[in-house]
Order: sequence, then C-alpha cells, then structure tokens
Amino acid sequence: APPADKRTLLRRLYYDLIGLPQSWEETHAFSADVSPDSLERQTDRLLASPRYGERWGRHWLDLARYADSDGYEKDNPRPDAYVFRDWVIKAFNNNQPFDAFTLEQLAGDLLPNPTPDQLVATGFNRCNVTTSEGGSIDEEVRVRYAVDRTEAIGTVWLGLTIGCSVCHDHKFDPITQREFYQLFAFFNQ
Repeated sequence: APPADKRTLLRRLYYDLIGLPQSWEETHAFSADVSPDSLERQTDRLLASPRYGERWGRHWLDLARYADSDGYEKDNPRPDAYVFRDWVIKAFNNNQPFDAFTLEQLAGDLLPNPTPDQLVATGFNRCNVTTSEGGSIDEEVRVRYAVDRTEAIGTVWLGLTIGCSVCHDHKFDPITQREFYQLFAFFNQ
C-alpha cells in the first residue's frame, strides 16, 4: 500500500495513542509542517499527554474489575475508588516498568516502608464486587472475594480463565483445582 497522507497519519496517531480525534487546527498545522521529524514530534507530544494514560489505563482498569460502586445488590458507591484509577493512569503516563506495576498492585503494602502510592496500588486487590447484604455469611463472602482475586490474577497475569478450577479439574486445562487453591492461599487472609 502507498504511504498514508499526513492527515490520515495524524488521525491514526491520535486515535491509537489517546483515543480522541485531533482538532481542525492541529490537522492543518501538522499538514503544513514539512520538517522530516514532524510525525515523531507529534508522537512524543501525544505520549506525554495525560490523555495517553487515560486511553491505555482503561484497558487495565477493565481487567482489574474497577468500578466506582460495589456492583452487587444495593450497588453502593465507592467514593474513593478514583484514587486507584488515578494511580493506574499515572503509572501509564509515567511509563512505570511492568515488574514494579505488578508488584505494587499485588503486594505494595508488603514492601518495606511502602509509599502512599504503593498502598494505593493495592486497590487492585479490592476492586472485586462486594456486598453489604443483610444476612450474608461473613466466611462465605470472604472466600468469594478470595476466589475473585485468584481468578483475576489468572486472567490478568497468567492470561488464563481459571474459574473452572474452583470446582474441578479439566483434563485439558493448564491449571488444576489443587493449583488454583495453592494460588488462592495467597489471598485467603
């Protein structure tokens, strides 16, 4: 295929990096810019935009089960949920290394002298659906929460759906029921 024209390149760049269209003025300014590094400068500018973290952080927030309400029965609001959302956006905008991104979300509170940001990162472990239903059995709910966290780890970091392993083995599944509960033990506290 022939190279795309500058207007098309700019539109693709905007949608790919920040998920929003460029303005009419930006399109004309970019089209008029004949310098050989114009696309590179636009790319750097969009990567530095706070919109970049918002665009790419939303995919992570979906995997993290992020919501600003409990998601069950009364669906009570979570007025401080935005703090974790903002941490994720900031991590993407700061290009945080994936190993630190992972460690802080799974065990930021267990690090020596954790920073407030590292404590906020552990919000990943609290994004599950919660209940305040009268008559719910505390132990049953606690186990349900630990199962949810374990399944989220399987989905997010292992790239597997491991929910079937809660109840039984499948001969073709890579995770056995025993292995599920070995992983579950980390969240059973």
